[in-house]
Amino acid sequence: MIEAIKRFYETHITPESEDQNAAAVQHRLQLASAALLIEMAQADNQRHSMEFQAIHDGIMEVFDLSAEETAELIELADEEAHAATDHFEFTHLINAGFDYAGKTKLVELLWRVCLADAEMDRYEEQLVRKIAELLHIEHSDFIAAKLRVQRDYSTTGHLDDFDDYDESR
Repeated sequence: MIEAIKRFYETHITPESEDQNAAAVQHRLQLASAALLIEMAQADNQRHSMEFQAIHDGIMEVFDLSAEETAELIELADEEAHAATDHFEFTHLINAGFDYAGKTKLVELLWRVCLADAEMDRYEEQLVRKIAELLHIEHSDFIAAKLRVQRDYSTTGHLDDFDDYDESR
């Protein structure tokens, strides 16, 4: 009888808890990433719809979420971003949960938000740089992510003003 209960627990309860735990970890990573993207959108003390569209599109693309799930995640992340005292709580989770490629993709999303309104405020650039450093992204990958976003935007007709931007800054 005890063996039957143990087998039942192992086959029915433990895998479900592990799945629930994995889902909870994934949700926290999504929330932390979205919160950093929202911080990026507000770095210049303005809330541009183009930046929030970039957040929405980036989250949907990277996390493969529906429009409704993405909107809910952004709403929760907005609350988290307002309650946060610093970026470390988010970057700490991301460092623990993402591999280097995932963290580099997040830096690319930060650049997308930064450049979405075709104006790069110095505070926005500083924030991307700071977050990239907290995520331990190498400078060459930081610049490569920026160039990819600029190239993507320039081929779609956005950000023509940044074609001659000095990358060495």
